[in-house]
Amino acid sequence: MVSFPRIDPVLSWFVMVPDTDAGAALVDSLAPRVPGLRVLTHASRRPWLVGRWTDGEVAVGGRGDRRLAVLGEHRLTGPELGRLADGAADPGQWCAAVAAAPGSFHVAVSADGATHLHGTLSGYRRVFFGRTGAATVAGDRADVVAALLDAPVDTDRLTLRLLAPYAPWPLFWQPVWRDVEALPPDRRLAVGVDGTPRTVVRWHPPEPTLDLAEAAEGLRRALTDAVRVRTEAGGVVATDLSGTDSTALCALATTGGAEVVALTSVSVDPLDDDLPWATRAARALGDLVHEVVPAEGNPLPYTGALDGADRFDEPTAAVMYRASFLALSDRAAAHGARVRLTGFGGDELLTADPALQLTLLRTHPRTAWRHLRVMRAAYRWPRRAVLRAVRDRRGYGDWLAGLAQGLTAGWPATDRPPLGWDVPIGVAPWTTPEALTVLRGLLTGAAAWATPLAADAGTHGRLAAIHAGAANARHMAQLTAAHGVPMAAPYLDDAVLTACLAVRLADVTDPGRYKPLLRAATRGIVPDPLRDRTGKADTSIAAERGALAYRDRLLDLAEDSRLAGRGLVDAARLRAALRSPGERTWYELDQTLACETWLRTVDTVPTRL
Repeated sequence: MVSFPRIDPVLSWFVMVPDTDAGAALVDSLAPRVPGLRVLTHASRRPWLVGRWTDGEVAVGGRGDRRLAVLGEHRLTGPELGRLADGAADPGQWCAAVAAAPGSFHVAVSADGATHLHGTLSGYRRVFFGRTGAATVAGDRADVVAALLDAPVDTDRLTLRLLAPYAPWPLFWQPVWRDVEALPPDRRLAVGVDGTPRTVVRWHPPEPTLDLAEAAEGLRRALTDAVRVRTEAGGVVATDLSGTDSTALCALATTGGAEVVALTSVSVDPLDDDLPWATRAARALGDLVHEVVPAEGNPLPYTGALDGADRFDEPTAAVMYRASFLALSDRAAAHGARVRLTGFGGDELLTADPALQLTLLRTHPRTAWRHLRVMRAAYRWPRRAVLRAVRDRRGYGDWLAGLAQGLTAGWPATDRPPLGWDVPIGVAPWTTPEALTVLRGLLTGAAAWATPLAADAGTHGRLAAIHAGAANARHMAQLTAAHGVPMAAPYLDDAVLTACLAVRLADVTDPGRYKPLLRAATRGIVPDPLRDRTGKADTSIAAERGALAYRDRLLDLAEDSRLAGRGLVDAARLRAALRSPGERTWYELDQTLACETWLRTVDTVPTRL
């Protein structure tokens, strides 16, 4: 019997199976156990794509024995896909032609007995795959693929999820299910006639050579098209309205044919200035409804986090903010919105970690040193530490090995400039010595084979941050898919990402200018006074208040802990920390909360129908 998770009927998911008898048999065993299963077929009439989706998500076209499908947010039609096939010499060219269209979607091809599949460059739409018998299956949810493979949770991979803020690339990209693999975002999965999977590189980041004006024009076009994909069907569209990223989306949405509901959530932090800026924006933009969730009606972080109401396909700290995020979705639903536009991805694309200065040193040394002086003064980094980091020429493998050697239970020192290949990592102080030993071993092992996302540390760190941010956005999309109003993240569309990566680095990372590329791209779209904002609100006070308000519930984490049962956390130390929290306890709790709550849904939700 095929094992399969109980997935909420409103969720959208799909699996691709090969054009073989083994693939057909797999679907035959699955269909009776999954009500409402949809099926698209190969030219042979065998099953090709199966799952649950709405009519507007999928378009299918083809020529002869070739079939092509897109699944997600797009404005492509079957005839358009067919015409694209006429000019394509092979599936790779067909995929490339389709991927250039605006929107956010998976691309699947069936041709000559083989199958091909890829997601988006940011990783917002991912591909997971594995082999069961003679069939290689692939899909957009790791838990669905794991169920088809009857794959258990891999404790070593789960242990990596305890690293904060995330494990180094590519370790954080690995699914937590044994025998399930994740396709890198710059590649296409190709499954041959014999069922053997291989990955093909399909994209390289653009060289960051465009001046600000040229890059801004490219971003303006890409962002305008991205919003239009979500608004041109009319009806009611909701947009977040808080920081500069969401304000730009809201402004673009008001120029389309949809009715716009702008959503603002007020924090308990008295210094949070989102509402005043949002109010100014709503007045300036005019033709919209401004819906505000006041602080007293805005659920605190951790609300409902332990209720096990949501099923994510991997651990996510997004569970911490689920209630507040859904409160805005409820307001959007009350207005009849068919989609909610969010600013997810904007921070990762339009700002940069300090390590990008190391790359800038090679091309614009005076600019880089000026930026580093400003940062050193702002963050009080020791001068010698900055010079030592600048002189560090270790390759990626040696850097990973250094992480392994220096990893201890507790948060990394904050007085060290984060100028390595990626952000500093740490684990909570209640992590067991055994788990630390496993983590050091995994990092040391990865040092021998892992390759970075780019040849230089700054660009690698930027791409890693984009992939990590896309993972968080993906989890929020999984959350809202079960609550009536699907979420969209236009900044994570391929065309928007590519436009942001093309600007010269000096215009990405200036500490004296806040998101200069977006500011230039939205000139004439966002009113000038609104483009003068120089920062965004901090959520730390709300998180601390939520933790204190729900401390009794959080103590349940240490009772019958699934992580403790796997030997990963010391329940007594966790309990003591929650009862007498230190300055960083709530930051250190994030990944523990993510893994513990996720494990509880895996353990409690039946996996056999």
